[in-house]
Amino acid sequence: MGILYGSIFHHSIGNIIKRGTFVMAHLVIVSLLCGLLLHNTAGSSQRWREGQAFTDVAILLSHPVTIEGQTETITVYKNENQSVQFFKALYVSSGGNQRLEFYHPVPEASVVLTANYSTRLTLPGSEGTRAVSGIYTVRVSDTSHDTITTQEMRVIIQRRGARYRPASTHFTVENAGNLSKSLLGVEPDDNILRWRLDGHFYSATFADAQEAMALKTSGVFEGFEAGEYTHYNHAVVNVIVRNCSFTSWGDECSEECPKCFNGGMCSDRTGLCQCPPGVSGQHCEQVHGRNIFGQRGEYQCNENEHIPTCWGSQICYPDPFGCVCPAGYTGLDCTQGLFSSFNKVNPGQSTTITCITDVLDFSGWDMILSRSPNEADATGASGMYEIGGPSNGPGTSRPITVDDAQPTDVYFCLLRQTETNLLAWLDTSFSTYALPVFSATPKVMFRNQTSVTISWKAWEHGIDFGDPPVIAYIPHIREAAYGDWIRGPYLPTTAQPHHSFGNLTTDTYYIFSVSAVRSGTGGEGPRGPVVILKTLCNAPSPPSDIQVRVTHTNLVNVTWKPPAVTYCSTGITSYTIYYYVEGAPGDIESLAAAGGTTTWILVGGPTPGIGYVFSVSSTTDQESNTSLSTHVNIPATPFVITQDYFVLVGASVIGGCLIVIAILTSAAVVILGYLKGRRNNNEDKNVDDASYDAVQDELYEQTEAVEMHYTVTPKTRARDSVSSEEYDYVS
Repeated sequence: MGILYGSIFHHSIGNIIKRGTFVMAHLVIVSLLCGLLLHNTAGSSQRWREGQAFTDVAILLSHPVTIEGQTETITVYKNENQSVQFFKALYVSSGGNQRLEFYHPVPEASVVLTANYSTRLTLPGSEGTRAVSGIYTVRVSDTSHDTITTQEMRVIIQRRGARYRPASTHFTVENAGNLSKSLLGVEPDDNILRWRLDGHFYSATFADAQEAMALKTSGVFEGFEAGEYTHYNHAVVNVIVRNCSFTSWGDECSEECPKCFNGGMCSDRTGLCQCPPGVSGQHCEQVHGRNIFGQRGEYQCNENEHIPTCWGSQICYPDPFGCVCPAGYTGLDCTQGLFSSFNKVNPGQSTTITCITDVLDFSGWDMILSRSPNEADATGASGMYEIGGPSNGPGTSRPITVDDAQPTDVYFCLLRQTETNLLAWLDTSFSTYALPVFSATPKVMFRNQTSVTISWKAWEHGIDFGDPPVIAYIPHIREAAYGDWIRGPYLPTTAQPHHSFGNLTTDTYYIFSVSAVRSGTGGEGPRGPVVILKTLCNAPSPPSDIQVRVTHTNLVNVTWKPPAVTYCSTGITSYTIYYYVEGAPGDIESLAAAGGTTTWILVGGPTPGIGYVFSVSSTTDQESNTSLSTHVNIPATPFVITQDYFVLVGASVIGGCLIVIAILTSAAVVILGYLKGRRNNNEDKNVDDASYDAVQDELYEQTEAVEMHYTVTPKTRARDSVSSEEYDYVS
């Protein structure tokens, strides 16, 4: 159809292009392509939205197999935008034949609304098993979109006394060829049965019924003996035939399904994973265990739902999933299943997990212990333990030893016949003891240059983390800068909670911690909070060159020189000045100087007229011995400043100023004399230069006269050409 549309529109567009409307042609092409795309995807999108609307729908059937006098309930879990109708299939006589009509409404009085928007149908057991058992259709209508969409789900209640009992009331297959007589509770060589599909009679063989089933998407398969169709002695199975394989979805089955773990199934309508009871998540990766169901794990069996446990009940989800037993149970009535026990140990130790089954017919089945309930990951999976060959009967248990058990480990007991035929699985709820951990920080009782003593508060259940009983403590030490933790001795809780570490390095930081030990192998917990401290340095040398002077106000000024070497990472942190009245060394007073860089201090308060003895010590992380003592006498009468003192000081200042002025004046005279001498020297030099020029001129004139007297040729010569003899002669 798309090709036909393309040919017609291509011819039309050619005419448009010939008329020069090239741009308009492109717009028309784009519009047509978009229309075709919407035409092809509208149906698929609609079906996807419809499937999405029923994701949260779940049905809890109280008992898939009923007994005489037992009341049954069908509870539908949904959201506030959905409504529910219940129908029961009834056998109707028509033209002498019995046929099955599916849509007979149930009495409205039997339907009540419950909490969380759920709806419950109650089927009183007093009406008998034939009235209660049968095929029910649950129709859920959703009004959250513009149009009302519906989803129908089939629920089957089997009579316990039926002659033929199927392995399950629901099967999901890719085609009807996957069905077998054994699944319907019939032996392969049994040819006495008759077959019906959705109530239509097929008196031919099982193969004929299979062929008819292949023409349908889903239907109710019935196998019964002639003349007993309405006696409820036959097997009834709801067969769901997928539109696509288990690995694809969509209208054309062209979309690839995501990976669905833990027994999940990809919906051929939405492409989403439908998770079995007890499992949730986008890929069914979150395992909840028993009594939990719903695609988000949002529903549970409890007293509020009138079903305290999911044991013996059945959970149904929209097609193609169908109805299955809750997690951990199997069998037609979902009362058979797997159980487990284990020995709880400390983390990292070996333990035994025992898988137990009460399946009545267990021949040909195996039990395995796996780290994953996913059947595809069971065989060959890391950490899987094969239990062994087939069981010999019900009540079989298989103990498995698991090494290096950890708190985060998860194990599952799997009951399977083949690698792909998983009957049931069970989360073992495996756990280990929680190792004890201190919450309080150790305290330092004592330290010196080579040892430290720490103490700790006893571990207390309910305040500190972990499981009791705690039977011992282990102190730990590590050098802060580098090195590994070193374990101290094993100290029973009956001993005092403290320990001394010796042979430590002077002036070095260490880290201390304590771990608690519970009973059992591997019971030591992790180290608790730490305390960091430094061993002490050797005592430093005292200061030297102590000088003590009394000021005019009778304050004592004490100065000193720091030690040449301190031998401590802290350096000198402070100095302490000690002093006492001379002759009374037992009455010592002290004064600390702020900061290790200070080298003097003023000491106030000494009594006038008394002698004192002063000494100084230096401190790093501990104090040195005191320096050599220095004596000083405090004047009896302090020096007092009077008016005469100010006059004397003023005169002294003025006299000093006059001396300075005299010195400056003398300096000025010397400088002026020097400058004057320089000036005279320059004038003398100028006179000498003028005399020299005059002599040179006179010599020139005399030389010319001599030349003229002796008539020398040439008659004239330059002044600078006169010979030295002539110059001397003239001179």
